[in-house]
Amino acid sequence: MESLRDIRQQIKAIKSTQQIMLTMKMISSARIKKAQEQMEQGRPFAQKMAVMIDNLRHDIEDPTSAIHSSPAYKFFDNTGTDPNARALIMITADKGLCGAFNTVVIRETLKWIRQNDDKEKYIFVIGKKGRDFLRRLKAPRTTIIGELIGIFPKASYAHASIIKDAIVKVGFQKKVGVFDIIYNDFKSMASQNLINKTFLPFDFDEIPGQEDLSNFIFEPNMLEIFLTLIPRFMTATIYRFLLESQAAELAARMNAMEAASKNAGEIIDGLSVKLNKVRQESITNEITEIVSGVEALKN
Repeated sequence: MESLRDIRQQIKAIKSTQQIMLTMKMISSARIKKAQEQMEQGRPFAQKMAVMIDNLRHDIEDPTSAIHSSPAYKFFDNTGTDPNARALIMITADKGLCGAFNTVVIRETLKWIRQNDDKEKYIFVIGKKGRDFLRRLKAPRTTIIGELIGIFPKASYAHASIIKDAIVKVGFQKKVGVFDIIYNDFKSMASQNLINKTFLPFDFDEIPGQEDLSNFIFEPNMLEIFLTLIPRFMTATIYRFLLESQAAELAARMNAMEAASKNAGEIIDGLSVKLNKVRQESITNEITEIVSGVEALKN
C-alpha cells in the first residue's frame, strides 16, 4: 500500500502540472483574439485580390495574347512543366500540447508522400513539428526546399513572401507545375478543418461573379498590371493560410489545455479520496493497536 507521503507527492506533482496547463490556456486565450482579428482582416483582402486577378485574366486571355508567353502564366496553366514533379507547402505548429493539431497534418502529409511515391517531391515546411517529422522520415525522392521555424504566433506578411519566393524559384528551376498545401483551417473556437488542396495552378471556380472592367483605364496596360499582381496575390493567399493555421493552433491548444486541466482535477480528486482512505485506515490501525495493548496489559 502506498504511504501518505507518496500520495501527497503525487497530488503535489499533478497540481503543479495542472497549473502549467492553466497558464498555457490563459496565454492561448489572450492571443486568440488578436489572431482571429488578423485572420478576419486577411480573408477579404485575399479574396478581393483573387477576384481582381480573375477579372484581368478573363479580359486579356485569348489565343494571341502575350500572356501565354509570360513565365508567370504557368501559375494558371502548368503546360510544359514536369509531370513527374510535385511540391507541397506543409504548415504545422512549433510546439505540441495542442491536441491532434499537428498529428492530422503529419498524417495527411505522409499520405500525400505515399500517393506521389513515383514523383520527385519538394516540400516547404512551416513549423518545427513538421520539420522534425520530415527529417526523421527521410522519404525517398523527397527534398525539403525550405523551412520556417518559430514564426507563430507572430506570422507576418514577410514570412509569406519568403515562402512565395521559395516556391517560385523551385517552380521555375525544377519545372514544378503543381503545388499542394496542407494545413488546419480555423472553423471555430471548438474545431478546425484539415485542408489538403492544390494551391498552384490557381483555381478560380469558387470566385463569385465577374466585374466589368471596361470603364477602367489601366496604366501602363492591363497585362503589366496582371503580371505585377500575380506574385502579390500569391503572397497574400499564403499569408491568409498562415493566419488561419495560427488561429487554429491557438484554439486547439486552448481546448487541449482546458481538457487536460479538467482531467488533472479529476485525478487530484481521486487521489484525495485515496489519501483520506489511507489516512483513515492508518488511524483505525493505530486505535486497534492501542486497544489491543490495553487489553494485553489488563490480562
